[in-house]
Amino acid sequence: MKNIVLVSALAAAGLFVGSAGGRPFEHKRDIVTEIVYVTETVADVIVYVDGSGVPYSTTTSERVGAETAPSTTSEISLSTSKVVLSKSDIRTSSSSAKVQVEAALSTTSEIALSTSAVRVTSSPSAVTPQSTPQAISEKPKSASTTPSSKPTAVDTTCTTTTLTPSLVTPEYTSPTSTSTTSTTTTKASGPAPQSPPPAKPAPTEQAGADTMPLGITWDAYTDSSGCKSPAQVASEFSRMKDYKVIRIYGKDCNQIALAVQNALKNGQKLMGGAYVDTSGGGEDVGDVIQTYKNAIDQYAGGNWDVIQLFSVENERINERRMTAQQVVDVIGSARAQLRRAGYNGLVGATETAPATIDNPSICAASDVVMVNIHAFFDRNTQAADAGPFVQSQVQLVKFACNNKRVVVTESGWPHQGNANGAAVPSPENQRAALDSIRAAFSSDMFLFSSFDSGWKANTASTFNAERFWGIL
Repeated sequence: MKNIVLVSALAAAGLFVGSAGGRPFEHKRDIVTEIVYVTETVADVIVYVDGSGVPYSTTTSERVGAETAPSTTSEISLSTSKVVLSKSDIRTSSSSAKVQVEAALSTTSEIALSTSAVRVTSSPSAVTPQSTPQAISEKPKSASTTPSSKPTAVDTTCTTTTLTPSLVTPEYTSPTSTSTTSTTTTKASGPAPQSPPPAKPAPTEQAGADTMPLGITWDAYTDSSGCKSPAQVASEFSRMKDYKVIRIYGKDCNQIALAVQNALKNGQKLMGGAYVDTSGGGEDVGDVIQTYKNAIDQYAGGNWDVIQLFSVENERINERRMTAQQVVDVIGSARAQLRRAGYNGLVGATETAPATIDNPSICAASDVVMVNIHAFFDRNTQAADAGPFVQSQVQLVKFACNNKRVVVTESGWPHQGNANGAAVPSPENQRAALDSIRAAFSSDMFLFSSFDSGWKANTASTFNAERFWGIL
């Protein structure tokens, strides 16, 4: 009798559970505030009934603790996640009255990098992700690797007992680990933390494919305005060997042939130029180009690679000795003659920054913008700020010249002369200024000048410093 009653009670319990299973979840909802599943496994259920068959007491010989799986979905920060619960599949066993509840959780996020479905049952071995946790932004190299930032949206953690969103930093375990914990992270916003960027390397004197290495200027005259001897030229080029490009200004004193020979010997390049002055006293650009061709043919086998760029004049517009249109015309004429001679490099004109900014036609006519910029002539600039000052002037020139490449063809600081406001000439200040310029420029820069120019005249307009710009 007791067994019959027991079986009847178990069957009734199974019918009750089976009829209740899954219906509340047929209507999918966008937001579920909290759903709690309680799974309770019992064994050897004994139901006592009275003579009328009405149960009045139930006992069990073993009780297994309940396992709960709370699931909460919230709209947090920028997350637009939706949690949809599928129809539950609840099965009963009449022999043991053991109830298994399986719920499939499907999460779809518009911001997540991937979608992962997770199955949860009362058995620890059933807690297995259906796909790899691809939503994690970076795969750790070992099981000890832990993300260092806090997620800004819903993070879903799956364990053997709970499935709950979390806003705290999750601890990630490599999929290859033997741990039974699997974590899937869905990030709605905020980049992953990055290691501090490496320190910016100091500029080096190496030029890129479209720039020139640090250069220096040189002239061919002695202090008494005579011409330097071939031996003196060779000695000075040797002293300039650390500078890979040497700027020369004209053709007198046989400087073109001497410069080509010594540059080739020392592995250096040249910035060539003509001293054109249409108002009188200047050089003829055609004669200068022919002189270059003769030297290239004789000492370089006709190879113009030793010449990096060519300037047709030096500050003639700034001194109001030529107009912008005259300079533009000379640039066009020189380029055509140089091309016929075999030179296919850069051609332009050298001016000060203000003259270049005021005459953008010079930029348009030139293959590259060439400017002389001296921080010493700005009375508000100290020697240690020479580099940033030159940089600021280059940016102004680039803006006026449609962002064209700029080569600074002169920049330096005198070691003797009169002060110009905060700009004070001295050996110490010259070193400070040159250090500042070198820190700001690793290429497309010619330091002025290699040696003092005793042949020049000191004037009040140049603060009696014109002779004292030599570096070596």
